[in-house]
Amino acid sequence: MRFHHNQGRFLLGGVAICCAWLLASCASTQMTSVWRDSQYTGGPLKKIAIIVVNKDDLTRRMVEDETARSLAGGGTQVVPSYTVLEKLEKDQAAIKNKLLAQGFDGALVGRLAAIVEDKTYRPPATYVAFGGPYMGAGPAFGTFGDYYGYAYTVAYDPGYTRVDTRVVVETILYKLPDAKPIWTGTTESLNPNSRGEVVEKIGRLIGKELRSEKLIDAP
Repeated sequence: MRFHHNQGRFLLGGVAICCAWLLASCASTQMTSVWRDSQYTGGPLKKIAIIVVNKDDLTRRMVEDETARSLAGGGTQVVPSYTVLEKLEKDQAAIKNKLLAQGFDGALVGRLAAIVEDKTYRPPATYVAFGGPYMGAGPAFGTFGDYYGYAYTVAYDPGYTRVDTRVVVETILYKLPDAKPIWTGTTESLNPNSRGEVVEKIGRLIGKELRSEKLIDAP
């Protein structure tokens, strides 16, 4: 049995579409926007508090710990805020004064900005599928059920709806005592596998950016 050239192109095109579809659903995290105050020339900060604004205390502590680990290793001291601020207060001045009393000259504040679900619908379709098991003059399957099940699967696409989840996190670095932002970064995670994995990846991205901008000391 020989395939016509058009059939070969059909098969290759189908494989390419399937691969692209699968790759699009893979988990990934990337920095989508970055801003740095070009007027800031003060050099790396000496002591930064990591503040994660989250109502769940366990989540706050976990994310602050992981972020601090990602940024540690250089001359800048990085401290999870829960070690000096037992609870987050609405009074910004009170928080700033507590940090200043502890010798902090910077605060990295992060929050979950959005969780977005993107739905992609693929309608049902029927088509002729070339290839698959073929043994010349002999049957490729020993029973009717085996062969029919294979033939139906490759010849009919019932359609489906795929949901992609995007997790957007916003982070701002403030210089104390004036409490003005000197850097902001937004990350987007597609179809995250776990919260811990996302936090680790975001921490690495933020650390890379802050070291590159010389806002914290490199190891």
